[in-house]
Amino acid sequence: MTVAVALFTQDLRLHDNPVLHTAARTADQVVPLFVLDPDVAAVGFAAPNRQAFLADCLTDLDGSLRRIGSRLVLRHGNPAEQTARVATETGADTVHVAAGVSAFARRRETRLRRLLGGRLHVHDAVLTILPPGQITPAGRDHYTVFTPYHRAWQQAPRRPVHPAPRHLQTPDGIAGTQPPTTRPHSPALPPGGERAAREQWRRWDIDGDTDLTVTVNTQGDGYDLGVFYADVDLDATAAAMTGTAPTSTCNATK
Repeated sequence: MTVAVALFTQDLRLHDNPVLHTAARTADQVVPLFVLDPDVAAVGFAAPNRQAFLADCLTDLDGSLRRIGSRLVLRHGNPAEQTARVATETGADTVHVAAGVSAFARRRETRLRRLLGGRLHVHDAVLTILPPGQITPAGRDHYTVFTPYHRAWQQAPRRPVHPAPRHLQTPDGIAGTQPPTTRPHSPALPPGGERAAREQWRRWDIDGDTDLTVTVNTQGDGYDLGVFYADVDLDATAAAMTGTAPTSTCNATK
């Protein structure tokens, strides 16, 4: 029986998640994994509101996974070392992770490659609609004017939108901790989690026949706290909540 690890970073969602989709499609069992990195707190980014939002996101993700027969494995420590340890404990053939764009994410990917070698599979266009650097003008490495960039961005092909898995089998006996519980300091802090974000999306008063592509990235120093991505027919989304539904994520890595 084959096993794959799906390492969650900034992509704390089931819907339209190429990391989880590929792991589920190519292995008999999947280990959904998130690693709480102490380096994030060590450099001062573990503010109460950020921690509360992250706790909501992890609790929501764990609940969603449990509803399809799985669970979130939560570890503390260096993400690369803990991921390699889980892969060894479960005999995983592959580890899947979203490509990041920050220096922190690139260092994490380098460490993962050093420990996992060819077992590591990095997926583009998970945290962004298009891979960074895909849209460039002829003879240059970036646009300096927004309008031609926006025109090229609109015309660029998109990857397919993936449905959330209906069932996920996870090996028994993998050690992990419970999602953290942290109370926010701000009473108006919105709840974190994919379900809360999708509900917020459904409340938007938008014509159901409109095809919409939206990216809203609320970034802070350290933890990126939210990405909302959609390329959907909203009427189909409201009716069926299928794989063409919008995707919201709670980002949880520096």
